[in-house]
Amino acid sequence: MIRTIGICDTLWVQPHQLRYFIAVAETGSFTSGAQRARVVQSAVSTAIQQLERELGTRLFVRGRGIALTPEGEVLLPRAREVLAAIEAATAAVNATRGRVTGTVNFGMMHRFGTFDMAGMLAAFRRKHPEVVVRGRTSTEGSRGHLDALRRGDLDLALVATPHETLPGLHLRYVDSEALRLVCSTSHPLAKAGTVRLEQVADEVFIDSPAGWGNRSRIDSAFAEAGLQRVVQTETIDFAWTQALVREEFGIAFVPASALLTDTRLTVLDVEPEITHTVRIAWASNRPLSAAAAALAAEFDLSPASSTE
Repeated sequence: MIRTIGICDTLWVQPHQLRYFIAVAETGSFTSGAQRARVVQSAVSTAIQQLERELGTRLFVRGRGIALTPEGEVLLPRAREVLAAIEAATAAVNATRGRVTGTVNFGMMHRFGTFDMAGMLAAFRRKHPEVVVRGRTSTEGSRGHLDALRRGDLDLALVATPHETLPGLHLRYVDSEALRLVCSTSHPLAKAGTVRLEQVADEVFIDSPAGWGNRSRIDSAFAEAGLQRVVQTETIDFAWTQALVREEFGIAFVPASALLTDTRLTVLDVEPEITHTVRIAWASNRPLSAAAAALAAEFDLSPASSTE
């Protein structure tokens, strides 16, 4: 077991101090950091105070909330690197015994379309019980996950993007489905059956926030057609979106798997079809850990042969 880490000739820290520091920095509070680390808050506070004494500087600005000091900002990526190196070394030793261990920081979506994510994760846990999959969502949608992958905050992430390549990333197809247009039954287009984008460009829309994959795909479709539209209301919940459509707050594009059965809603086909595509992504500038590669394999991927 690694008990201390030599940062320089005169400075030694313990892995758990860095782990608690990262947890607090990423969650934004000592309480949430302790919950993530599964220890009592006093243990986290004590460990970080010890780390600050070792470093001779404050790492957090404490007040009504907390924030990283400039010194804390500098330490955060290095702390991640140190713990990743420890985990990689441990995993390499375990691999010689046929064991896959480690933690995978996995960016997950709020919806998975027709892909059985729960079933896949359950099968993975049975196959690799010593791997911890830390699932995370982003308030910025797919854009947030892509940024986190490039920073090294995530190992793998599901993202909604029509692009087969993106700078600094590997992408592989997972699933896709059509986006349908939903309006109230009293809307003038309700009996149209099929609509083109130019027919709805002047309508008021309800959609996901900018940066979310489905929003980006729809915005691109309108831009490619030389059209502009107005998104008046933003929400990440497709059930709430359709409730607002039902009450005539606007119209909305909804993935086929998220459509509600409601007699007050009408579902229209869109021509040409707009497809919501989900891909799994990982950074191209660093190799996947054994644990992340094992999870990637559940998506029938071959990271070693992938291309950017």
